[in-house]
Amino acid sequence: MAFLKYKYYLITIIFIFSTIHAANSDNKITSLKELLKEENLKSEIGKLYYLANFSLRCGSLFEALNEVTPNINILNAAINLQEGALISWIMIKKNNQAQIKQETRKSIIQIVSQYRNLIKVNKNVNGKYIEGSELLVEDKEICIKFIPRAYRFLGNNGFKLKK
Repeated sequence: MAFLKYKYYLITIIFIFSTIHAANSDNKITSLKELLKEENLKSEIGKLYYLANFSLRCGSLFEALNEVTPNINILNAAINLQEGALISWIMIKKNNQAQIKQETRKSIIQIVSQYRNLIKVNKNVNGKYIEGSELLVEDKEICIKFIPRAYRFLGNNGFKLKK
């Protein structure tokens, strides 16, 4: 009987670790902390790339969070940041706005899906949506700090923010 009890615990532990490993291998999300190290904030075009990349990632994270824990403030932030990403990409590429919009939307869908899967696995493993995942906690904190910068950029470019 004791053997069966330990066998059950061993199988459970192996399942949990394999689930975490599978989630991390499917999750091709680089942490925003690492992404920030790669950004060139000294040039104007570098700042636009930073705004585009971080607006895309933060907007996607907030949309995924809104799907699992609905919150109108997070949803509005997601919409504003995703529009910020689109505006930034248009400013960078300067042509074929329809294609840029389509590519941006495709990227948003992909990143939201990755974040959503990571959030669900974290909820199953740790019992909480964000806490317990270093990547999710850090990305959320970085995004919260990023919002004022993104909103200033959007305001300076004539975009009306959803509140």
